Amino acid sequence: MSASESVTTGPDGATSGIVPLPERSFYEQEFAGAAIVVSLAAPGPRIATEACRAATSLARARARLVIVVGDLDRTSPTAATGHLVDELGSAIGQRPVVLDGPGSTEVEVGWLADLWLAVTDGASVVVTVPLGEEATVAAELAASIRALKLVITDPMGGWGDPPRSFADVTEPDAAYRRDLAGRQGGRVVPAIESALAGGVVNANLCRADDLDRELFTFDGTGTLFTRGGYLRIERLRVEDLPAVEALVDQGVRDGLLRPRTRREIARLAIEGLGARVLGGDHLAGIVGLELEPYRAEQVGEVASLYAVSRFSTAGAGGLLVDGLLDHACREGLRAVFAVTVSDAAAAFFTRKGFDEVDHHAVPAAKWDGYDPDRRAAARVFLHPLG
Repeated sequence: MSASESVTTGPDGATSGIVPLPERSFYEQEFAGAAIVVSLAAPGPRIATEACRAATSLARARARLVIVVGDLDRTSPTAATGHLVDELGSAIGQRPVVLDGPGSTEVEVGWLADLWLAVTDGASVVVTVPLGEEATVAAELAASIRALKLVITDPMGGWGDPPRSFADVTEPDAAYRRDLAGRQGGRVVPAIESALAGGVVNANLCRADDLDRELFTFDGTGTLFTRGGYLRIERLRVEDLPAVEALVDQGVRDGLLRPRTRREIARLAIEGLGARVLGGDHLAGIVGLELEPYRAEQVGEVASLYAVSRFSTAGAGGLLVDGLLDHACREGLRAVFAVTVSDAAAAFFTRKGFDEVDHHAVPAAKWDGYDPDRRAAARVFLHPLG
């Protein structure tokens, strides 16, 4: 598949139990220095192991982790909570700070000050609360410390079967409110919505024993909730080039992009766009605009369109192409085209307003040195620009 012949996707790390290193590295960069709040109900050994995997990566990213644990008696934690604290200490090399949770969701400033200090000074913090209140308290604390992310764990996992990757809480009459209304005594939906209203960038809903894979794989395992979207589209910067190279390399490994030299990637990045994760500066997807071979004819080619799979379900590919068309208009181009041998990509470009055309409808330079067998299977899509 050529640079303009890709659809957004990514490897399936969610079901293997092992997070591929490129995916873990991607999220470690996204979470670097941020605060993450997780709610857990009476964690057993398996859940503690999963939490430790996530905590190890977050510690490596210098992220600040707060785990709100529901316990039968928060003033005298059970063996399960004690085991979690011990395991976390062994995993990250520093025993977590343990705090008795606030008496209610109206958190006192003095208690909150202790939490801020513990988060600042400690590798991780465990807050014990009465069983059943962990989601509500976690949401309140996430908003109080201005966390990047809230993770609510629930035995039923994310929203839907299979879970939907994304949900926007600003959509009126969103079906998730009805479908999740009974979760944890009705606490899950208000917790998610109050956290996002309080400034938390996003909230995840997943099973506790999927925590590490939900946080550190492209596909995830649960549902990510946001307010009004998760991505912004911007021109690429020179400091983005290493990340662009990494995404192109990932696309090549996935069999969706053709290999390019570093110089070719740099050329595309000059006129390219990136999909950035809100709340950070990390690239979730890229698209290039090939201009030089076709500049005399005022035409550009969609090149290296790729987004990691989770973000493709948030519409990253569509957002990138929309942004590219706007950019092409400002460049004074009369049309943009794409070439694909993929039915899925063909359907994608059709949805984005491209018309399928004959090979001769695009500049002859496109076919210079093009493999004859590949050309026989290639389909061409053209988008005129006003």
